[in-house]
Amino acid sequence: MTLSPDGRTAVTEWIKEMAHPLTTADPSAPLDDLRPLLSMLGDGASVVGCGAGTRGAHEILALQARLARLLVVEAGFRAVVLDQDWTLGVGLDEFVRTGTGDPEALLARAEPFSRTEEVLELLEWMRTFNMAHPGDPVRFVGVSPHEVRGSAYDTVVDFVRRAAPDRVAELEACYAGLRPGDDVRSHTRRFRDLPARTVWVDRARAAHALVAGVPAERDGHAWAVQNARLIVQYYELHDHDQQPLDPHNMAQFERFFAENLAWWHEHTGHKALFWSSSSHTSNGSGRAMSFPPNPVRVSRNAGSYLRDRFGPRYTSIGLTFDHGELATHGDAPPHQVPNATPPFAESVLSASGISAFLLDLGGTPPPPVAEWLDEISRLRAIGPRYDPDNDAAHHMTGGSLAEWFDIVVHCRRVTPARPIRNTGRRAAVLR
Repeated sequence: MTLSPDGRTAVTEWIKEMAHPLTTADPSAPLDDLRPLLSMLGDGASVVGCGAGTRGAHEILALQARLARLLVVEAGFRAVVLDQDWTLGVGLDEFVRTGTGDPEALLARAEPFSRTEEVLELLEWMRTFNMAHPGDPVRFVGVSPHEVRGSAYDTVVDFVRRAAPDRVAELEACYAGLRPGDDVRSHTRRFRDLPARTVWVDRARAAHALVAGVPAERDGHAWAVQNARLIVQYYELHDHDQQPLDPHNMAQFERFFAENLAWWHEHTGHKALFWSSSSHTSNGSGRAMSFPPNPVRVSRNAGSYLRDRFGPRYTSIGLTFDHGELATHGDAPPHQVPNATPPFAESVLSASGISAFLLDLGGTPPPPVAEWLDEISRLRAIGPRYDPDNDAAHHMTGGSLAEWFDIVVHCRRVTPARPIRNTGRRAAVLR
């Protein structure tokens, strides 16, 4: 995307006029500076996608946590949804609802980008909120089928044992060998090494059909069917041969994220915040991800499925940043990310000189701005592997800002996210 000098000036002046400055990234601070977001959302938002171009920035994670607090406290949202595994989410939900369990130990099983103090502090806040609102709790949901643990199988079998005991033996025969032990990753490798995986997938599907066929009026039916569906998703996800353009079967991931989030919303009525990366939450029917040294990957993403399903009731918020330091996995030093330069859209957002701000992309902007918003864009997309000498290669493209997002939250400078330091204090005090 190339702006003429006059066009860049017009866009910069529009941002200065329309932006709502943010004064802090402290999750515990008052929410006054974020409150304009509520009028941007309007009354019809049922699901809000809140995605960022990095998982490694403290300010970005803290702003996502502040947005979650705002939506829970002032807009009636009652589900915080992460792209973590479903069965892990059930355990974390138990903690935020009842105080049972150790959130640090549970997060140790999470994807590395969620093993942060920022995420842990949000869980603690959710628990505190629920203690003050026992009749109207906020829930935690994981929507990934990547590592479905044995508890999902227990849920399905226990339901059938109560509702259709004559079919338990048939169900157990379907699940024989499919149920993982404590090491789900080893189970996944064993499954992927099988010479014929289709038999296992078919048995998972047969189990799902069996549970779905139990009379729907039986208590716990919908929950059992959903857990059986997650087991099918797990086997469908891993029943693939790696392809250069989609080595991790992300096309399936995206569809499953959206399906599981939609299921939760439709069965609970909860308005939900989908906290993830912008690669997943943006309305990107053809978005392309460049994560060197992997080849560019083009596919529909979860946000585009959610927009199809919910229409304008799905609102997409994109969190962007210009430069700074990002946390890495393990003990590696932080990534040093230079100032964004054209064609990164962040270089234009930062030209306003505002440290952090909210920006509504709706309405009818002046022609130079509308042209900029509608052009194919490029945004930062930085994962655990990053080469500052090849900064421009780490990006998301294949769509425009106006297509991807309804609202942008921009932060010029970021510092590293904070890994959990295993303090061991939470489960003992949050009851």
